[in-house]
Amino acid sequence: MVDALLALLATLGALAATGLLVQRAYKDRLLYLIAWSFTQVGLTLALLSMSLGFMMGFNGVFFRVMELGAALIGPVWLALGMIELIARYVQVRFAAWLFTISYTVVAIVILVLDPLKGSLGKSLPKPNSTYDALPLLLIDGAHVVAVLALAGCTGVTAWLASKRDQEAAELLIPVALVALAGVLVVSGTRGFLPAPLALIALGAAAGLVWYGSMRTIPVYDEDGEGYDEYGDEYREEPATGYEQQGYPQRAKAEPVAAPVPPPDPRRGELRFPEPASEELRFPENTSIPENTGVPERPAYPANPAGPTAIDGPLGGPLDRSPLAGLAKPGALGGELANACGQITVYTLLDGREGAFDRLAADLVKAALATEPDTLIFACHEVVGGPTQRIFYQLFRDEAAFAAHRRQPHLQRFLAESRTHVIATNVIELKLGSAKVPLPAPEFPGR
Repeated sequence: MVDALLALLATLGALAATGLLVQRAYKDRLLYLIAWSFTQVGLTLALLSMSLGFMMGFNGVFFRVMELGAALIGPVWLALGMIELIARYVQVRFAAWLFTISYTVVAIVILVLDPLKGSLGKSLPKPNSTYDALPLLLIDGAHVVAVLALAGCTGVTAWLASKRDQEAAELLIPVALVALAGVLVVSGTRGFLPAPLALIALGAAAGLVWYGSMRTIPVYDEDGEGYDEYGDEYREEPATGYEQQGYPQRAKAEPVAAPVPPPDPRRGELRFPEPASEELRFPENTSIPENTGVPERPAYPANPAGPTAIDGPLGGPLDRSPLAGLAKPGALGGELANACGQITVYTLLDGREGAFDRLAADLVKAALATEPDTLIFACHEVVGGPTQRIFYQLFRDEAAFAAHRRQPHLQRFLAESRTHVIATNVIELKLGSAKVPLPAPEFPGR
């Protein structure tokens, strides 16, 4: 009865952890979270079978589900998720997925069809007393592969962290927790531990997988928004936020604007992602006809001194430009003889657009707020190419460009966005020695 109660408690804990992880995997569409969700489902089903077996007596169905979930699927898919998170080459990740899926399918067929030997009761059955040689060989192979993969990934991450690799340093603790979970899974399914310790090991493994996975991704609530101490709605900063990078701490969260209507499909080939949280206000001399709802051309002076100013998301006026959406106040006028920049085209993995856009929005905000010589910094979506993003950056001179490359918010973006990107193309820009005053934007006629 004690074993049954302990198994039931472990099952409830694993079920809660599984639900949270599956929910997060469904929202973020990250492949390593999906792989670890399979691990959690396998552990939960195994613990449930143990609970029923201790209460009603083990039979062939309970034993097979226990072995399939905890001894086979649990460790193999845990190792797959680790490789998906750590590996920096697409070929390695593809090979891991191919091997895992193939091995899992073959092993499931054999473990389900192979006849059992011996008798089963209410005590926890041992695999080597119930299965023949071939199923035991497949289970042993799964454990060896899992232990080697988890140990290798942990060692590589620790080595990279010792070399001051920022991403590896941030992932070291989650990777170590997940590796420990793999050790507990293997220990709890080998048949060497008594029943209470095996149950505790599997339940603790489910908790460690959930906790470790939550530490590898930015922390958002269900809608990606939260509430601060003032009661205002805001978008949460990632757990490894700018405060850890030396970025000034936000005094008060930025309010979220009202929903913005979808962009006009007749626009050009490039468009900006949905505005993050702020609403642009037109100048006081902009009038709106009653029937159209479209701003008329403002009554600007005949020879305006610079681009049109509007109130922007950083609290001051921003310039609208025909080249990009937002730029620094006064940045688009005057002489730009030494201006230089860069266009970067990112091709994203399917399903990772939302996570990449959150990182890009944080980078754009930080660049415009903290780099005085950044003239234009914008991220575009590509119409008809949902997995492509284009960064357009313009700096006052080479020194400003070099300073931008050293910024902690840029290093953080490059580290955290790597797992979402499959290819990157970079185009360097330089305006040359000419003096280039950029014109004021043209508005439609009345």
